[in-house]
Amino acid sequence: MDLLSKTLTMVLCIFSSNALMAQVINFSMDEEATSKNTPEGWTEVQLPKNLPAFTEANTFYITNYGASTTSTDNTKAIQDALNAANSAGGGMVVIPAGEWLCNTIQVGSKTVLHLCTGATLKWIAYGDRSITEGNNFIINKSTPTDVVIEGEGNTSIIDGQGAPWWEHYKDSGVKRGSMIRFGKGNRFLFRNFRMQNAPGANLTIGQSGNGSHVTVHDIDIKNPSSSAATPSHNTDGIPVWTKYVNIYNCTIDTGDDNVVTDSNAQYVHVWNCNFKAGHGASLGSYTTNMHHIIYENLTLNGTDCGFRLKSNNDRSGDVHDIIFRNCTMTNVASPISITCWYDLSYDQLNPEKIAASPEAVKSTTPVYHNILIQNVTATGYNTKNSNDKSYNGIYIYGRPESYVYDVTFDNVQISHRNGVRLFFCKDIKFINGCTFTRTKDNKTVKATDENLSAVMEHEYEASYTWNKATGISSVFASNNSSNAPLYNLQGVRVNNPQKGIYIQNGRKVVMK
Repeated sequence: MDLLSKTLTMVLCIFSSNALMAQVINFSMDEEATSKNTPEGWTEVQLPKNLPAFTEANTFYITNYGASTTSTDNTKAIQDALNAANSAGGGMVVIPAGEWLCNTIQVGSKTVLHLCTGATLKWIAYGDRSITEGNNFIINKSTPTDVVIEGEGNTSIIDGQGAPWWEHYKDSGVKRGSMIRFGKGNRFLFRNFRMQNAPGANLTIGQSGNGSHVTVHDIDIKNPSSSAATPSHNTDGIPVWTKYVNIYNCTIDTGDDNVVTDSNAQYVHVWNCNFKAGHGASLGSYTTNMHHIIYENLTLNGTDCGFRLKSNNDRSGDVHDIIFRNCTMTNVASPISITCWYDLSYDQLNPEKIAASPEAVKSTTPVYHNILIQNVTATGYNTKNSNDKSYNGIYIYGRPESYVYDVTFDNVQISHRNGVRLFFCKDIKFINGCTFTRTKDNKTVKATDENLSAVMEHEYEASYTWNKATGISSVFASNNSSNAPLYNLQGVRVNNPQKGIYIQNGRKVVMK
């Protein structure tokens, strides 16, 4: 065989489907191991482990099981490949380049589902499914451990064909599932692919506190905004319903919350993400058993909200140890929004009537406290809306029976068309050079001013301190006899402090 013939043979072996069935995909998790970024005092998120070494024997191409780009339903072929990997004690299932239509598939333990460059895994469209409403697309099989779903970049795509579903979002009988949902098991990794056109949520993590130890990075999520000509509604980017989750280096442009933590979300760390259209870095509206959430180093451009904590007295509880820091917001309608009255706007609430009839405190009453908003800048929003009063630079609305309390704004700079509204809240602290500019009348409150009155839109049963200079009045020795929480100098709450310097009630304290 001459050299040209040998070269052609090699090329055919690389690109033909039959030969690809024997080709092993390079696999490593070294990058994730060095990128965990675990906050002080938190349990480290576990990566998938116990995965087999990938060889020709446990690499399963879907084309070997009958999948075809001309087929209108590859569900059985893809599921057969996944079952083969599971039966082998673990393996890699490969989706080659091309468009592959299928319905719900289940991924078992010790399995890697790999989308090659140019591969699109497409959910069979609304109306074309044998089983339609309420299903999710890619789900866990039983209670799996050690699962990876990965691509090779932005041309590795999971497409939900959501447009027909969006038209029916108000129909009470239509239930839209998630594109990916792993509600049980643990040690999951999702990386390096694009999700688009989701019928409902995109990548839903956990359910009822299950499905823990999850890492998500370099995922690009794209759906039309809720205000687009053809909007997508309720297409949350990454909803989290469990504990021990890392999310980083993602770009999310969607029709609802970009990333949202809901009930049972604990020790969730989100960083280095780019949020475009959407409802921002959200918590709720279901907020039972939720605490220790950090959003940091985010860029938000054109989102409806920046930091948004919302719930109601039928779906909440004790929500605490929440941090939003080192974030930049541009043209964000509601930079900071904290409300215990989900789905009710400012114009629908009368604080005098609410104060006259406080409700009994129960287990689902929202209790928001120990919230740090630090090193945040918001600029560029100067749009008058039909419901202008609902868009404020800072909006906090607690309940007369349960004040929002212990919220610290540390070095926060906000420039917004509208000002500040505070209701039923206390121990709200502004420290370390916070400023606020209300652009509709060009009024600015600087750190050296006495208070926020120049930019206050409405204040009712609310107390705050607007500290001059650093907001740290002194350094003193302490044995932590106070019940007030301690934070390290990076703004992270420390539950078991050792010797060192901490911040407590806006003052530096030295623990001896």
